[in-house]
Amino acid sequence: MKSIILGRWGKVLRYRKNGEDVTEGGGPEDFPSEKSFPDNVVAVMSGKGFLQFKENFDFVPMVAEYVKQIQTKYCCGKCITGIKGSKLILVTLDRIMRGEGQESDLVLLRRMAGVLNDAAKCSVCQSAGELLSDGLEHFREHFLNAVKHGVSDGPFRFVGSVSAPCMNTCPCHINIPGYVEMLQELRYGEALEIIRREMPLPGITGRICPAPCEKACSVANMGDVAIPIKTLKRVAADYEMIHHLKPPLEKVELTGDPIAVIGAGPAGLSAAYYLNRLGHPVTIFEDLPESGGMVAVGIPPYRQPRDVLEREIDILCDLGVTVKRGAKLGKHFGINDLFREGYRAVFLGLGSHKSTPLGIKGETDGIAGVFSGGIDFLRNINLGKEVSLGENVIIVGGGNTAIDCARTCLRMGAPKVSIVYRRTQSEMPAEPEEVEDAGEEGIEFHFLTQPIEILERDNKMTGLKCIRMELGEPDKSGRRRPVPVQGSEFVLEADTLIPAIGQTSALDFISPDDGIEITRHVTIKVDPSTMMTSRPGIFAAGDVVSGPLTVVHALAGGKRAARMIHEYVNTGKCNPSDSQWMEDLIAKIEENHGVLVTARTPSREGGKVSTMKLEPLERIDSFREVDSGLTQKGSFIEASRCLRCFHLILLAVDKAAS
Repeated sequence: MKSIILGRWGKVLRYRKNGEDVTEGGGPEDFPSEKSFPDNVVAVMSGKGFLQFKENFDFVPMVAEYVKQIQTKYCCGKCITGIKGSKLILVTLDRIMRGEGQESDLVLLRRMAGVLNDAAKCSVCQSAGELLSDGLEHFREHFLNAVKHGVSDGPFRFVGSVSAPCMNTCPCHINIPGYVEMLQELRYGEALEIIRREMPLPGITGRICPAPCEKACSVANMGDVAIPIKTLKRVAADYEMIHHLKPPLEKVELTGDPIAVIGAGPAGLSAAYYLNRLGHPVTIFEDLPESGGMVAVGIPPYRQPRDVLEREIDILCDLGVTVKRGAKLGKHFGINDLFREGYRAVFLGLGSHKSTPLGIKGETDGIAGVFSGGIDFLRNINLGKEVSLGENVIIVGGGNTAIDCARTCLRMGAPKVSIVYRRTQSEMPAEPEEVEDAGEEGIEFHFLTQPIEILERDNKMTGLKCIRMELGEPDKSGRRRPVPVQGSEFVLEADTLIPAIGQTSALDFISPDDGIEITRHVTIKVDPSTMMTSRPGIFAAGDVVSGPLTVVHALAGGKRAARMIHEYVNTGKCNPSDSQWMEDLIAKIEENHGVLVTARTPSREGGKVSTMKLEPLERIDSFREVDSGLTQKGSFIEASRCLRCFHLILLAVDKAAS
């Protein structure tokens, strides 16, 4: 059968009347069809509408479950309309489903649906009123039948997940409207508690996360400036740190099986945190003398202060996580050694610490002034090793690592620093704010420029031969491919070159006996649902699986792996939970059809409150943190602009097909 659409999917209203599909309102039919969902999904209900994929489905039990989950789980309790209105609707629906209702109850339901729809504080309760109102109009016979005979859930079970555009684009699926609401009320501890349920490093991600949530923010999509979700997370974390508050995280009894985690980067720290919360003794083995992975050795202190990182790692250690530094997999121990020592599972969070070469003439000739890569350069700086620079430094690349290298060189006293990038500024993968800050500090950019040869005299670098580029057709990344302009070669004078065009994982420690499959991209192959490798009992996540991505992606992968490891060592199986299944399904649907929830409330007046930054000339004299965040007043103003546009997404799943 065709989908029955009730609500606002793509501005279409479709429902069944006299056995036929009827469409009202016009507009394109841009909505998910049954092909977008697994075969066992019978119906979908969210703040954007109702989808039905099978015949003979009763609307009443599902809308009752929708209201029940809102009333018992997701109503914020901040408005009488939401608290009392959803309760009264639920009590009435329960009475109707038992066959004890009257037709006059439908009048009451319609009236209360209108009250919720018009007067509830946020979208989560408004959506219940909207769905109930439309259902009473277009599925009235279902309600009348329930009044006369009662109705049961039938052969279905309901799976719900609270959702918002910002939450869905956050890899960790943090309840962003929830913690923003707490910050509006100056309840910093409660805000941090909400964040830590889904992500253990709020102080770090509050500074260096690329904030995909802000790009999805409904306020921004209504034409205003996005709420600074990332910085608000930092506000909560900094409040706890500045006031020397002990995190309200109780130690749990570690009675579970011991787990080994390789790598103390974001993925490993996240896996260790959640495994600890699940009662497992966890030992992290780290090659470097410091914990934190790329956050510790790949990001300069002016963006990520070391005291913030150290505190968040100390919190994990205080909970009972053990960290062994200077322990390198493949040198000091092997994977099979860990199983022999009694570890029931192994998590690999090794990151991508190997620089990608430029592949140009002279790069491997041992020319003085030519560095092996940006990651190596930053690692040596952050570990306190002596590094010598010349007077004229060129960094090649357009990502955050290239920007970090350039700004670090300025702070080390280099008189002239330039960045060479083969595309235009708009194609740079670096965060726009970082690029803007670099420009303010005096870094020169050469766009549409491709290096082709390193020039030298007496084995010392004297310049970089380049060629001009122009943009052609888009490549696989969606960016226009740079094409050389014949005859446009020129030379940039320089005595130092730092390539920063990318990085990969060093996986030479893996032997055929380990039974771990490697992809052609030199990453570890895993089941994306369970994060298990081709060898049972070994899991992996982070850059070693995805290639270089963000800290928040690594944190999300580590969290998922931890929950799968817990199930594996307890049951011998790895089955994603309902919440994980829903996360994956929502992400897949939204990739093809756009967000499943939308805000109806118009944006409140007010623009973005600026954070406090050092002046450019102050920045380059030291590695002090450039951006000191929002004031308490600023965070209150920004949090007050949140539309709380989250909704419940509810699926009716066929029990027999599950």
